[in-house]
Order: sequence, then structure tokens, then C-alpha cells
Amino acid sequence: MVGANCCQNDAFYLQESKKRSIFAVEMFKKSEFMSTIPTKARTFDVPEVKEQDVVVLRNFNRFPFYGQEFISTNMVISIVTNGESYGYYDKREIFFRKNQVSVILPDHICMEQKTSKDYEVTLVIISPKFLSEMSKTTSHRNYINYHYEPITELREEECAVMLRLVESLGDICELSGLSNRRECLMHMVSVLFTLISSRRRDQESHPAWMTRGNEVYNHFCNLLVKHCRESREVSFYADKLHLTPKHFSKVIRQTTGHTASYWIEQHTAVQAQQMLLSRKDMTVLEICYYLGFDDLSHFSRYFKRATGLSPRQFREQGGEGERGAFL
Repeated sequence: MVGANCCQNDAFYLQESKKRSIFAVEMFKKSEFMSTIPTKARTFDVPEVKEQDVVVLRNFNRFPFYGQEFISTNMVISIVTNGESYGYYDKREIFFRKNQVSVILPDHICMEQKTSKDYEVTLVIISPKFLSEMSKTTSHRNYINYHYEPITELREEECAVMLRLVESLGDICELSGLSNRRECLMHMVSVLFTLISSRRRDQESHPAWMTRGNEVYNHFCNLLVKHCRESREVSFYADKLHLTPKHFSKVIRQTTGHTASYWIEQHTAVQAQQMLLSRKDMTVLEICYYLGFDDLSHFSRYFKRATGLSPRQFREQGGEGERGAFL
């Protein structure tokens, strides 16, 4: 009976939290105390991640790349310690507030659009290589589950425990002379995911969180991450999902309000913008071929349709396209 009561209490807690979140999103959009989007985009680089595997960034007052779409090549775990934020994850609206944690998967499109003046967030940035190695030595992590719903609701005491763990994780990250540092990091990151997973079980069992359309869109986005360079044809992704192109296109449009072709173009454009700004060692032609385009003229037309600038203009102007995204 105690276990049943706990489950009922958790279900009630999540339902009430969701109601509050929906109300808060509408109020937050209308509020006058939000920060405005800067006219000049700013880049954010964490080169230490490649060498250190895990980096902790404490008490940010806004997420990196504020007001612009971006793709992170690393996994980013965000814990809101104060205030609230509103933005998009793969073009879907998300509202992020105190006592919530989000897991942003590598290579997905994100944008933080508005934040309250008291907003603070702590970030844990994890390299894909470290995640891959960790999955071989620890039991599991079905990271794909974080795509559709990246945000997990926490109780205040749970958030406090998680922040103390992240604080210790940050301390270990800075101990370069520790002989078993990597092993310690793997154990601590594993504990962090275990804490998050323990709160997600109730969310993921709630039927409102995953409809058939959302499930198809979820898998489509992850297929885009893996195969965008290989194919930009709607039929390719429909086949991967064992659906006819017609039915697949209908489901995506009904679920998101946009066509599958739109999402393919958006993801390709953001990848191209990321490379144009971060890979100065590659020419525009080399980037064109890397992304799977047959010739530069096709790539340029495709890119200009999405951003309003040619690839060369976008690179020269540092990412300040009409509709540009950047990294």
C-alpha cells in the first residue's frame, strides 16, 4: 500500500506540475521582464571538453547561443537553479524553470529565446566519446528517450542533491593529477543519469507524453542526426521508419505543422552553418562535399534559401544571416 500511495502521489505531483508549466508558459510569453534577443550572435566554445571529457559550467545567467539556433556536438545536461527560460528544441517549444533538469542530445537543433532576469543554470557538458565509452562499462542509458521530452521535473530536495553531485563532479573535473580520474567521472555521471532516470519513469509512463505522431517525429529527428549527409530525400526516412512517404509526410505535418522536407532542410542548414563558422580549416567546397552535395551551386542555392545568404557571405559576416543559425 505504501508503494501504491507513493506512485499515486508522484503521478499527482507530475500532473499538477504540468498544469503549472502550461499556465506559466503562457504568462511567461506575455511578460515584460524578459531579456531581449541580442542583434549580434555570440559563439560559445568549450575546447576543454575534448581533453577533459566532462566540463561543469556553474551559474550561467543564460544558455550559450542566446537568441540563435545552434547544434551542440556534445551532450549538455542543464539544471535550472533559479528563474525560467523559454525556447525551442528541434523547433518544438520548451519551457524550462527552477527545479528542472534537461538532457540535450548531441547534434539536435536548440534555441533559447527568452529568459527571466533572475535566470541561472548550471551546465554539465559531456563529450560523445566519453558517453560511448561509458555505455560500454555501465548498464545501459537509452539516451534516445531524452529526445522527445528533454526536461525532467524534480522536487526541490532532489534538485539540491543533484546540484551537490554536480558540484563534486566539477571538482573532480579540475583534478588533472588524479590517476583514476576518468573512472571516477564515469561513476559520477552514471549516478547523475540514475537520479534523472528515477524521476523520468513516471513521466514516460504517462500517455500524454508520447503520441504515435510524436514517436514518429522523435525517430525521424534522430535519423536526421545520423543520415542527413547521406540523404535529403523524404522517401529515405519514410523507408527507415517502415512507412510510405505519403503517410510519413502526413504524420509529420499533422504533428509539427511543417513538412518532412522542411525539417530536413532546417537540419542541413544548421549543420552547414555550424561548419562554416567552426571549421575554418575547410573551404566552402570541402564543406559542400562533406555534407553530401554534388556541386557548389546546388549547395549555395540550398543554403541561401534557408539563411538568406550564400555560404561565403555567411562565413564572411560571422553568422549574421537573415534567418541564420550558428555554432
